[in-house]
Amino acid sequence: MKIIPISLINFNKTAQRTNFRNNQNEYPQPGHSGLDVLTKDTCCFTGKIPSLTTPTMEDLIKKTKASDIVRSNILRLARYKIPCPCCGHIMLDLDRYNKFEQRVMSTTNPKTLLKFISELGQYLHPVEAKVLDMMKSVLHNNPDMTLQDILRSKLKHSEKKLIMQQSKTFVALGILSRKLPNNIAEEVKALINETYDRIFDQRETSRFSRKIFISKLEKILDRVKDEAIKSEFIAEAVKLPTAYNSPDAFIVKYAKRNYKGANPDQKIALRMLSNSLATIEHIRPQKLKGGNSPDNLALECACDNNRRNHSSIIEQILQNPAMMINYQRYMDRLSELHLQGVLEKAYITQTNKSYKDESGGLLKSDLPILKFCGNSTKGRKIKSGITPSLQERREHHKAKLKNKKTQKNKPKR
Repeated sequence: MKIIPISLINFNKTAQRTNFRNNQNEYPQPGHSGLDVLTKDTCCFTGKIPSLTTPTMEDLIKKTKASDIVRSNILRLARYKIPCPCCGHIMLDLDRYNKFEQRVMSTTNPKTLLKFISELGQYLHPVEAKVLDMMKSVLHNNPDMTLQDILRSKLKHSEKKLIMQQSKTFVALGILSRKLPNNIAEEVKALINETYDRIFDQRETSRFSRKIFISKLEKILDRVKDEAIKSEFIAEAVKLPTAYNSPDAFIVKYAKRNYKGANPDQKIALRMLSNSLATIEHIRPQKLKGGNSPDNLALECACDNNRRNHSSIIEQILQNPAMMINYQRYMDRLSELHLQGVLEKAYITQTNKSYKDESGGLLKSDLPILKFCGNSTKGRKIKSGITPSLQERREHHKAKLKNKKTQKNKPKR
C-alpha cells in the first residue's frame, strides 16, 4: 500500500503551542532508532524531506504529534553536518550521539573510551579537543590510570591557572565598584571576598559556582538605577572562565564532581560530546513571547543553547561576536540543502527574516546561493551543494546580460 505523506501543519501559521519550558533544550527521546538509516560515510538520511511539515515514515509509525513533526524534521537536518549559527562548529546529530552513548556504556576501559571519542573528533569543541589530547598523552605514559585519575592528576596545576584567570575578573569588578554608591559597593566587595575564600579553600566539598556568583551579583545590582553601569558589571562578570571555554575550568569541574555511584569515566566520556549535540533553539525565547512556529525554530549546539538561556539574540551576539560570521555559514549550508532537494526554501527565507528582525539587522544573510541558482532546479551549471565562486557568479551575470541583449535585438515577427 502506498502511503502518501500529508502536511499536518500550515507552514505559515503558528503551530500549536506545547508544554515545553521557556527556551528549553528540546531533545527527542534518546535511544530511538527510526527508519532513517545512516551509512558509514555520510550524515544524510535516506529519505529526503521536501517539507518540514511532512511526517516521515518514522513519525507515522510512532504517531508523532503534529506540533512535534517540525521539531523532529529540523533535528534530522543535523545529520547533514550543519555548523552551529553561534559558534560555527559542526553539530552532532542525535542518532550518532545515541550510538556513541551505547558504546560508551558497554565498557569502562579508558583506552577504549578515548578511542570512541576520537572517532567523533570532528564534532568536539576546542576545550574538549584539548582535554582529549591531554588525556591521550597521559594515558600513553600511564596505561593503568582512569579518565578521572587523569583529571585529578592535573587538578592542582589547573586550579592555580584557573584562579589566576578568575582573579583578573574579580580585580576588574572591584575597580568598577568605585562607580557604585558606598553601601552597594561594600556588598559587591563582600561578595568578592566571600568568593575568594571559597576559591582558596582546598577542601573537596568547597566549589566555586560561576552561575551562583553572577546571580548574587545581579541581585545586588538590582538597586542600581544606572543601566549602563549594571551592563558594564555583567559584561565583566561573564568573562569568568567556564568549562565551555577553559580547559582548566573543565579539569577542575569534572575532577571534583561527585558522580553519585555512576562510573566516572563513562560520564566524562559522554560529557566530552554532549555539548556538540544539535538542539532546537527558539530564535525569540518563549520567555520573551516567542512562538513554536517553524520560522522561530533553528538548530544550535547544546553548549550555546545552554549558555544563552533566556537572553535575546542581541545579548548572545555581544557575548559571541563571531556569531555574525558563523550565522552566514549556517544559512549557506541550509541553502545548499535546498539545492539538494532536502529543505524547502520557505523555511530558509522566513528563518533568515526572524534572525534579522530579532537582531536588529545584525544577523542578515543575502542568501547568495539561492539568488545565484534561482528557484528552479533545471539547467544549473554548478554542482548542488557547492557555493559558486566569484568567477562563476561573474560568468553567470555576463551570460544573463548577453541573453537579455540578444532577446532585445531579436527582430519581432
